[in-house]
Amino acid sequence: MNGKRLVSRQHYGNDASAWEQRKLGNYLTLSRVVGHTGLNARKLTVKLWGKGVVEKTDSYGGSASTQYFIRHAGQFMYGKLDFLHAAFGIVPEKLDGYESTLDSPAFDMSGIDGLFLLNRVTQQDFYLRNGMIANGSRKAKRIHEDTFLDMSVLLPSLAEQQAIGRFFS
Repeated sequence: MNGKRLVSRQHYGNDASAWEQRKLGNYLTLSRVVGHTGLNARKLTVKLWGKGVVEKTDSYGGSASTQYFIRHAGQFMYGKLDFLHAAFGIVPEKLDGYESTLDSPAFDMSGIDGLFLLNRVTQQDFYLRNGMIANGSRKAKRIHEDTFLDMSVLLPSLAEQQAIGRFFS
């Protein structure tokens, strides 16, 4: 994010040995609260290169056959089709209650700092390495939720994550 890189475990903190590889599924829970169809949903989308979650403007209005799901402030989101382009973000307060399709899943976070996680997943070594396991062609790879939740990240204690997250914000 903004050219900054997460400091490796060898160079940060008092107890670098406390950093451990953990599955994202230990900290993220998929949210699937049914919302409106494409005709009535207030839509949001995840921008590329870690630029966040923003309101989506549709010039065509949307489809009655497309189901949307309600997203809440503080949830972590990613774009299934744009994983290799670092489409990651956290739903901001102003978009609480907006909706997205299943192609942009949202997760409730517990025991992990959102800013730390966002910084970590937007690093090229994470999204390129993990994106190679996706289904689909080279141009349209899709990372499904179960695959995403099975990915590992190197994590320090929650207090250290929060300190790092504040630094990068």
